[in-house]
Formats: sequence, C-alpha cells, structure tokens
Amino acid sequence: MATSSSLERIRTRQQGTRITALPSQMIEKIVTMVGGKSPIDAFNSQLVCKLFRGSATSNIIYQTMDTNRLRFRPFSVDMDEVIRRCRKLKNPHILFNDGMTKYFLLGEDEPGKQLLQDATYKG
Repeated sequence: MATSSSLERIRTRQQGTRITALPSQMIEKIVTMVGGKSPIDAFNSQLVCKLFRGSATSNIIYQTMDTNRLRFRPFSVDMDEVIRRCRKLKNPHILFNDGMTKYFLLGEDEPGKQLLQDATYKG
C-alpha cells in the first residue's frame, strides 16, 4: 500500500517539465548545433518526437551541416536528396566541394573560383 507522500512524489515526477514546454526556436537551435557536428545524429533526432522531426527537416540544418561527415550507401537516393537540398540552400561545404571539383578536376577556372569564393563568404 502506497503512502500519501510516495503518491505525491509520483505525481510530482509525472508533472515534471516536458520537452513540449521548450520554445521551438530553442529546439531548432539544439538540432542545428548537433547537425553541425554530426548530421547523422541530427537526422536520427527525427525519431525522438514530433518537435525534433520538424526541426531536423528545417532548411537551417541543410545550410549548416558538414556534408563531409555524412555516411550513405553508395549511390543512394537519400544521399542525392540531401546533397541536392544542401546545394539549393548554398551549404558552404557543398560550395567548397563543388568549387574544388570544378577548378581542379574539370578545369573550369571561373565557375570553380566563384564557388570557392561563395564558400568563403558563407563560412
């Protein structure tokens, strides 16, 4: 038989602060910071709850993620979609990789230099 004090502790624990009490901007900032260090973890955060799912699919993630840390199966649809979206949102890592490819591998000097300059401005 539970005492009244143990019931009160259980009730207090159940009424604790929930993640839904956090502002959506704060959750998006957390997911963005995680995405900057580990894009895989940012994508995995979508599985936690609806709040993280919305933040992990926002444009800010694709603008800031380090695409060099992404790991996909070769030639996967997911990889193409993520790279396409990063390219559309002018992710500096994609701009740098595209600039290096065009400048050194394809010999396209002007477009390659422009992409590298854009990557520099974006950080």
